[in-house]
Amino acid sequence: MSLDFSKNIIVGRKESHIEKYGEKATGYIGKVVVSGGEDPVLGKKILMDLSRSHVAIICGKRGGGKCLHEDTLITLDDGREIKIKELEKNKNKVLSINKNLNIISNKKDEFFKRNVKSMLNVKLRSGKELKLTKEHPLFTINGWEPINKLKKGSRIATPRIINNFGNKKITLEEIKLIAYLLSEGNLSNNLVLFNNTDKKIIDDFKKSIKKFDKNLLIKKHSDFDFRVIKSKKSKEKSSIRKYLDKIKIYGKLAHEKEIPSQIFQLSKKDLSLFLNRMFSCNGCICYDINKKAWSINYSTSSKKMSFQIQSLLLKFGILSKIRTKKIKKRLNYEIVILKQDNYKYIKEINFFGNKKEKSKNIKIKKNNNLNIDTIPKELWNTYKIKNFTKIGKQFGYKVPKSFRTCVNYSPSRQELNKIADIEKNKNLKNLANSDIFWDEIINIKEIKGNFTVYDITVPETHNFIANNIIVHNSYTMSVIMEEFAKQPFEIKERLSAIIIDTVGIFWTMKYENKELPQDLLDKWDLKAKGIEIRNMIPFGKKNFYEKKEIPFDQPFSIKTSQVDLEDWLALFRLTWKDQESSLLSRSIEEIRKKVGNLYDIDDIITISQKDTETTKETKDSLIGRLKVAKSWGLFSKQGTSMKDFARAGTITTIDVSTYKQAIGMESIQELIVGLLGKRLYEERMLYRKEEEKNLLIGKKKESEMPIVWMMIDEAHMFMPQDRPSMALDVLLQWIRVGRQPGLSLLLATQRPNKLHSEAISQCDFFLSMRMTAQEDIQAVSAIRPSYLKIPMDKYYAQMPKTQGFAILVDDNSEKVMMLKIRPRITWDGGKTANVFSD
Repeated sequence: MSLDFSKNIIVGRKESHIEKYGEKATGYIGKVVVSGGEDPVLGKKILMDLSRSHVAIICGKRGGGKCLHEDTLITLDDGREIKIKELEKNKNKVLSINKNLNIISNKKDEFFKRNVKSMLNVKLRSGKELKLTKEHPLFTINGWEPINKLKKGSRIATPRIINNFGNKKITLEEIKLIAYLLSEGNLSNNLVLFNNTDKKIIDDFKKSIKKFDKNLLIKKHSDFDFRVIKSKKSKEKSSIRKYLDKIKIYGKLAHEKEIPSQIFQLSKKDLSLFLNRMFSCNGCICYDINKKAWSINYSTSSKKMSFQIQSLLLKFGILSKIRTKKIKKRLNYEIVILKQDNYKYIKEINFFGNKKEKSKNIKIKKNNNLNIDTIPKELWNTYKIKNFTKIGKQFGYKVPKSFRTCVNYSPSRQELNKIADIEKNKNLKNLANSDIFWDEIINIKEIKGNFTVYDITVPETHNFIANNIIVHNSYTMSVIMEEFAKQPFEIKERLSAIIIDTVGIFWTMKYENKELPQDLLDKWDLKAKGIEIRNMIPFGKKNFYEKKEIPFDQPFSIKTSQVDLEDWLALFRLTWKDQESSLLSRSIEEIRKKVGNLYDIDDIITISQKDTETTKETKDSLIGRLKVAKSWGLFSKQGTSMKDFARAGTITTIDVSTYKQAIGMESIQELIVGLLGKRLYEERMLYRKEEEKNLLIGKKKESEMPIVWMMIDEAHMFMPQDRPSMALDVLLQWIRVGRQPGLSLLLATQRPNKLHSEAISQCDFFLSMRMTAQEDIQAVSAIRPSYLKIPMDKYYAQMPKTQGFAILVDDNSEKVMMLKIRPRITWDGGKTANVFSD
């Protein structure tokens, strides 16, 4: 009886093989799209061939489709905020949030620019605003969500503290004068005026002017206005006027004023002085009769300056909100410090003059009104408390079981900290002590026009802080790995999958995806389930993984003798002309004569120390490099065998993520991939010859080495288009001639324009999410077989904008189709900073 294939489409396999083998050794990757629009109808299942060798490319969507308005302010590690459109050539690091929910500085990578006709303007309860494209994700308590999936009342992550004080040196008199003149100065019509009624402040202003320039005079202009002038008449501008021009604050009306960038780069002590004088002038400390509480606020008619003051307060961990009210024809902006942080303001900044005397008579409680800085109650949808009664007793409830009602409320940080201690849960502890303030969306409005928008990539954390809101920046590959794991024994035993994990996320595939609702699983004919996967880590990093309680199965090492001289030179960034290269060459040659191929780095060091043909300086230079290489915990005498790496019937992840933090570590990752690829190619070629010989004589003996699939995440790092790589030549060899001996290469990248062009042009299986960056579209246009009737950019334009849809170009069956990738059945470790793994 013949099989009925009417329900499924098989890709990556020729028609003759489909007739012969049917659906054997295929993997279910998604469903074909049979109608257009933003909510398309899905049809037959799509099954991918896993039996033959392929060169497959998966292009994930990157920053090009998720962008911010050109005037969005990005927070830098030196304290400044600059517009995103000015960020391309800036070398500073940006601030982002890590997996422990702490704000750190991180290098940025690529920079994207495009034009759009529609954006969303998001306003938060704190007064913060952000203009972004509809697809751009924001961080919620349940992870990253596109803004078009959020609504009024949703709470998103914003910084609770931005501890990025600088070290800019400005004299104290300059700091005070900038504060005074921004707050209550008139800096136009060739005048420099200061208005105030507080005697202490007036005296301090006069002293600051004299310290700035003793030749300046201060004259009374009106009752409470003081004019700064030159002591001698001349056409030349006064020194104070020149200074105000230099820092770009002169000539601006009250509603146009802004704080110069130098202030953002001040030390904590100097910035405290600046804010102290600002609030002492236009600030207020007053009692709210209705709320029966003291309030500290600052008033300005400049919208920009109100957001700047809010940002500067965040450096001290002081939260505030901005209120607006119309005065005459203009809006006035009032920065109101949250009551819980009034005490912190008095302690860190305080007032000067009359307001300081007033503050002494006020009793401001520490930790007042803690129900503002809470954790969204939606966390209880994911985290389930183990023992309500036990926690209720610890909280002093008369009826401990009634603590169950807590899930109806948003817990304070103190409450969540206590729960975390009782439950002994690190994730809750991280959340309770995080650098995040969960702000509330109060309005989302679509705006239309012609906008230039920008985005950047941040490789480590994939997010950054914009307008003081946290915004985002190997899913399909994991789906294919799941299908390997589901193969029957007789198929799986002939396959070996090796995954190069550059981020350290694939070990989570051992666990089922608990987030998938049952109705979605039923719709896709799936069952959530973890898979058998072997996670290998560098043997020298074993203690690190154990200390961090990160699961792993087996350490691996590279046999020192397998590292060729050329590899060492590339690792150490040496050339043949360097004296260290000659010393290393002699040392390796001598050690191989003595002990053969069983030696380690210590042996090379010993031989180098005894060398008589070179100077002590050269020896020290080489030995220093060798000691650094030893510290990587990667090289050993024996090394892990290729048979162990390519174990039959096994999915193996090679976790190289620990080599991603330091300068030069990219070369180590390239070395691992290059050596692994080279040895696998050599051994697989030998075994393929044996297989061919057995076929000729009619023997059915199985080969000792299975067909190998190597899957590489962030493949553009190993096969770059524009620079050398220690892995490039080997991987190009796999692409050109690797399919015949049974070597498959699956390359996943979010930057196809950075991937070597030969990889794209030679692939026989291409899967791409929606691309919007023009340079990426141009790169993938190299795939243009005769059966591709329209250009790739036309296909992308037809794709739905929601996640999960892709274009498939299959050279084997000569098919082009649109599909939706099926949901993952395993836990997704690639979701950034999602703390709820319970």
